[in-house]
Amino acid sequence: MMKKQLAGILLAVLMISGCSNGQGDGGSEAANKPAEAVKKQERKEELASSSTELTPPEGLKLKADMEGVTPSTIEIPALDINTTIEKVGRLKNGQMGVPEGMDTVGWFEDGAKPGSPGNAVMAGHVDSKTGPAVFYKLEDLEKGDEVIVKDKDGKTLKFEVTGKEKYDRKTAPVDKIFDYSYGSKLNLITCTGNFNRDEGTHEERLVIYTELKADE
Repeated sequence: MMKKQLAGILLAVLMISGCSNGQGDGGSEAANKPAEAVKKQERKEELASSSTELTPPEGLKLKADMEGVTPSTIEIPALDINTTIEKVGRLKNGQMGVPEGMDTVGWFEDGAKPGSPGNAVMAGHVDSKTGPAVFYKLEDLEKGDEVIVKDKDGKTLKFEVTGKEKYDRKTAPVDKIFDYSYGSKLNLITCTGNFNRDEGTHEERLVIYTELKADE
């Protein structure tokens, strides 16, 4: 789902960038410059493209700062949550998998990493046959609450809640939740609404939207 969509977006971006950098009207102008000047200009552009990446509206940032982290733990102080993160992929029906544990959180590893440009997505169970699960109180989060993600080496990223929405499970806006976006975002998902016993799932999905906080 996401990788194919992202591949298409990135391919289109690369094709546009290629046109703007090279062959059109600018190509004939470059051909008239002395060869040495052209080489210097090409080397300058190569160095620039290898060290920075444009990410509106923040401007130029080092690529190393945009790669994100492979998450290991997640903490949500307002809900007294501090737990480990599992890697989950896609099910045979194309939907995002869920964590095996009732008290752990699943990160969709086919998507964005937390801290990189785009929508990183994590999911957790709301309840089980024995009682509440890790995201039972997720709906209690409010704007400004923190979500803290760490990798295995202790690198810490802090996200801030910006909003929350409930969607019918069959019509949830997959593009908005999973697809690429400018800025570094982390979306938390759990089930909500009435439980459909025939299909073994709740009728709605709750999504908490968060964005990476600036370095303090």
